[in-house]
Amino acid sequence: MATLPNTPDPEPEETEEPTVVAEIEPDDESAAGGEPDRGGEAAGDTGDGASASGAIEGQIEALVDERVAEIERELAELETELEELDNFARISLGERYSQRIEQNVSELSDSLTGFAERNFQQLNSVEQRVDEMSLLLTAVIEALDEEDVDVDFSEVRRMQDAGVVDRSPAERLEAASRGE
Repeated sequence: MATLPNTPDPEPEETEEPTVVAEIEPDDESAAGGEPDRGGEAAGDTGDGASASGAIEGQIEALVDERVAEIERELAELETELEELDNFARISLGERYSQRIEQNVSELSDSLTGFAERNFQQLNSVEQRVDEMSLLLTAVIEALDEEDVDVDFSEVRRMQDAGVVDRSPAERLEAASRGE
């Protein structure tokens, strides 16, 4: 089947593996001394093409092995860097989570402190009013006593006996709702 130039064969036929043939120029020293080159032959010898291509294949394999070793080293370095980055990211996330928890605890603490301060101020205000009312009632009772006016405290004693004064505000509200 004929194919047009620059078009691939629709069904490529099996081909032999390509071989690389390169001329190796002998070194002046090795040629003069008759030292063997990498292929094991003397530089001046003209052997068959199989031993020359074997030497080239050996060089190619050595270069490929060297390059593979270099890539493996780079890959190991990248894996180490990736592990360090992963550890950093994990630590960083943990630190951010920890900081967020600390911030929430701090905000809660500030909120509770503010709540306690407001309640303390309100309690002080109520105690101050109770003290003022006690002084006012004491002054009124003393004034009534000086004028020889008898005050009937039986109703107050009855409420104390009924537990109205001893009850908490919630208990008094509950008792009032039941009609006691």
